[in-house]
Amino acid sequence: MSGRLLVSVSSIFDQTRSAADGLIKDLRADGIEVSLLVAPRIDGDWRLAKDKETRKWLEKHREIGHELILNGFDQPVQGRRSEFASLEAHEARLRLIGAIRQMEKIGFNFSVFAPPRWRMSEGTFEVLSEFDFDFAASTRGMHNLKTGDFLACRNLSVGEGFGAAKWWRKNVINAVSRGAARGNTVRLSASARNLENPKVARDFRNAALGALALGAQPQSYSQAMQR
Repeated sequence: MSGRLLVSVSSIFDQTRSAADGLIKDLRADGIEVSLLVAPRIDGDWRLAKDKETRKWLEKHREIGHELILNGFDQPVQGRRSEFASLEAHEARLRLIGAIRQMEKIGFNFSVFAPPRWRMSEGTFEVLSEFDFDFAASTRGMHNLKTGDFLACRNLSVGEGFGAAKWWRKNVINAVSRGAARGNTVRLSASARNLENPKVARDFRNAALGALALGAQPQSYSQAMQR
């Protein structure tokens, strides 16, 4: 039985957009669509609302079929901790309201939510049903918020608070191959910050191609949860 391959890129802003674009174009040429994890605020003073070029870039990729996923609200506040990893329901609700309002003002709506580094507190999960999300993704797997279905599948990350060194990339490639060979759902993600290193981008692409060679079918998060 063939598994599924879900590939995503996060931390996309003015300084990382070019690196992300290069990998995404290569993967698209390989027949692999990439889900783009998007946040209204990243790094210091950067705001998507003030970055016309990144907005145009995201709009272009949305038009050609790349899925956009809401990836938090104010990532710089997380420091060493992930923004939604330990929030109570009240604060998670406020952050989600803020993120959704800011993104709607500049023309972006989302059916999928994934917290930074995929780390989701119980309080965050508790309030997701109050919003218009259809699906959510965490370190544990993927949630259908309309039906309550859950697909257990851990995420394999390069960067995003995880490793990016050569030994880590090798472990990710091996884990992807094992999962794809078993027909599992393989989730593979990278931070665009790390993709500026050509060796990291190469190994990340090779991991995705390895899953493809073993029969994994590329899908978006929404497609995977509708099966």
